[in-house]
Amino acid sequence: MKPQLTYSEAIARVLEDNGGAAHLSYIYEHLETYRKMTGKTPEKTIQERLQRDERFTRIGRGIYALTEVLSKLENNDTGVFEIKSNQIVFVKKEQTEAVKKTKIRLGQNKFRSELLKTLKACPITGIDDKRLLIASHIKPWVFSTPEERLNPLNGLLLSPLFDRLFDKSVGLITFTPEKYILISDKLSPKNRKKLGIPHKTIIKSLPVEGREEFLEFHRKYIFQG
Repeated sequence: MKPQLTYSEAIARVLEDNGGAAHLSYIYEHLETYRKMTGKTPEKTIQERLQRDERFTRIGRGIYALTEVLSKLENNDTGVFEIKSNQIVFVKKEQTEAVKKTKIRLGQNKFRSELLKTLKACPITGIDDKRLLIASHIKPWVFSTPEERLNPLNGLLLSPLFDRLFDKSVGLITFTPEKYILISDKLSPKNRKKLGIPHKTIIKSLPVEGREEFLEFHRKYIFQG
């Protein structure tokens, strides 16, 4: 008899079967294809493995991907993840490796240049030193169409700390159409206080016009509200 797979090994198999990423509900539903759900709180065990094992990366609220697949997607433009009826579908793109890498490099440079040209500073901190500003996608790159990836309206210029908080792998802040910053209660009260910006503060210089749909996606699928 073959030894039972570990939880991490079983999760990896489920993600592989679904194109490299899946929602927690899909993982729970299909895990027993590869191992029995044992212990008093198997769902908690699965979440702990997803959060702590470097083989997995959070890409949205309750959505995880194989880190290796995610790296290939972001570096080689192998396709895009789409959310359909709360499930994750990978849509493959056919291109030569050289064309993929060239397009990614040129696209990233153009995206950042356009944001620096139109926004000029982080709306939260006011920092305007280009060396300290990160071109952040609102709707994450892995979920965006080729057009959305290059669209400056799908971006914000953020200083490093707030870029990290906004990133798909963390999702601890987001913004409303009324320019409120929302801070997740998943961040401890002590650290929320250290940010120096209370929950639901209006960020007056936040550019929201034309970004409403992208911000809605971020609130719905990325933010840990």
